[in-house]
Amino acid sequence: MKAAFVVLVGLSAFACTEGRNPGRADGPAQPATAQSAQSAASGPASTPAAAPITKALATPLQRRRQKLKLETIQRNMPKPPPRPEGEPKSAEDLQKLSDAAAGGEPVDKPGAPPIERINETQLRVGRVLVDRAKRRLEIPVRVNMIAGILEYYGVASNGKLHESVIEIGVEPSHLHLGLILLGVEQIVYDYGDFKKPPVIVKPGGRLKLTVKYVDPKTKKTREHAAEDWLYNRKLKGPPAPLAWTFQGSTFWQNRYGADMDRSVITLINDQIAVIGTTAQAGNPYQGEGLGFEVNEKIIPMKGTAATLIISVLGDGKTPPK
Repeated sequence: MKAAFVVLVGLSAFACTEGRNPGRADGPAQPATAQSAQSAASGPASTPAAAPITKALATPLQRRRQKLKLETIQRNMPKPPPRPEGEPKSAEDLQKLSDAAAGGEPVDKPGAPPIERINETQLRVGRVLVDRAKRRLEIPVRVNMIAGILEYYGVASNGKLHESVIEIGVEPSHLHLGLILLGVEQIVYDYGDFKKPPVIVKPGGRLKLTVKYVDPKTKKTREHAAEDWLYNRKLKGPPAPLAWTFQGSTFWQNRYGADMDRSVITLINDQIAVIGTTAQAGNPYQGEGLGFEVNEKIIPMKGTAATLIISVLGDGKTPPK
């Protein structure tokens, strides 16, 4: 699935939220992208509005000519390309794709996410390695920031890279599919009052995030909890293990929101991101003692390649005790 990227309406891909809760300001987020800009890619092409009928166009003949002119313009406008048959358009479609892959019959229709069955316990969804025996995912990433305040732990290419620790090298919807294949249930929030933190309606499963990389200086393989690369501004040090959850992104105009917005792992309230945390430290744009920064003392140099390991805790359906 090829994503398109541009400035989002209300969720700018290149500007900080400065205290806002992305995706909650006025109800469900509605990301606008290059894809939606050229035709919304999922709806009919827009047509020019007819000029108002004034007294100068009051005669039946004049109105008829105006109507014919508009019809000619509409007829000659290029139609949007047809949507690929296999492209998922809803959460239900993602579940069907996951079920088919788990059953050994990945969907290979045009537009469907590329799913390769490696063996009885491993699959590859795009660049996401799914290990059902170890109940974990492995995805390629690289260090994106070595200093500064954060709203995200990870974003995909062309996302909010100015406030994310790592850049993630997979399509967000592929990560979503991988988590479904591991049997992880999504946390469900009620975003009713945007002035308050969202209310958890259904807990869902918990995840553990680990980064593994080869130190560019020592050439030794190192492994850290994802939290080690964070600096809690209130605690003035790395945070305790965070309660990472699979929240899944929303669909907008039949397209997976995170594929357009590029937000993958969020540290603030953002319903577009695939993974979030219930143990938030606040938004760094709202106060000096809120939120996270990059832990400059431990983060490797910018551009360092790494593997993000996402492990399922417990049964993947409820928070572990």
